[in-house]
Amino acid sequence: MLRVKNITAGYGKSSVLLNISFEASPGEIIGLIGPNGSGKSCLLKVLAGLIDPTSGAALWKSKKIKDIPPRQRAQRIAWLDQARTASWGLMVKDVVALGRAPYRGVLGRLSKDDKRAVETALQITGCVDMADSPFDTLSGGEQARVLLARVLAVGSDIILADEPTAALDPAYQLMSLKILTEQARQGKTVLVSLHDLALARQFCPRLLVLDTGRLVADGSPKTSLSEAILKDTFGVRYKNSQLFTV
Repeated sequence: MLRVKNITAGYGKSSVLLNISFEASPGEIIGLIGPNGSGKSCLLKVLAGLIDPTSGAALWKSKKIKDIPPRQRAQRIAWLDQARTASWGLMVKDVVALGRAPYRGVLGRLSKDDKRAVETALQITGCVDMADSPFDTLSGGEQARVLLARVLAVGSDIILADEPTAALDPAYQLMSLKILTEQARQGKTVLVSLHDLALARQFCPRLLVLDTGRLVADGSPKTSLSEAILKDTFGVRYKNSQLFTV
């Protein structure tokens, strides 16, 4: 069980999140939505242990995430950043193998389990044909798939994905969210931030809505994307199945 208790956090002296609380169970895929600057990325970074909250706590199995040793935390929590720089000269298979770094011994060699995890992740994401290609020669969408494969290779209990569908063609957007949904079905806890409300509604049975750092809704798409929430938080409304600005 992942528990978030009264978290306030931010960057430097500026608070971005204000008194956030919720719980997430194994087997759940939870969508995190809200306007730009609402605190989605900040919350995911707190859960990944990359930012320490100024008050409150994020706990996994009753232990504060920030207090879990880095190696163990990297095995249990996989983090997919929205930033996708193409500065690596590594081959795709080697980028995916970075997901196994928390398990490697002193010499850094891949074990049979590591190699199996990498091969499986490449297959799931449709990256097998790119395995021997340099990462920095790929398109942005292809790089996104490779980085998703790296996350899957970790074999973690928790997956935190920040805008995993950005820059992807529609088919690969659907594929990526289907992959994350399947990870949840296998018992993982998946939190994914999304800007596309239609995708959030389609793939996430539970949505957390952030607005100016506060959690304003936590429930099914029907309740979390009510007319009032759409109007007050997103400044839009539905009419004849189409979105319009208020």
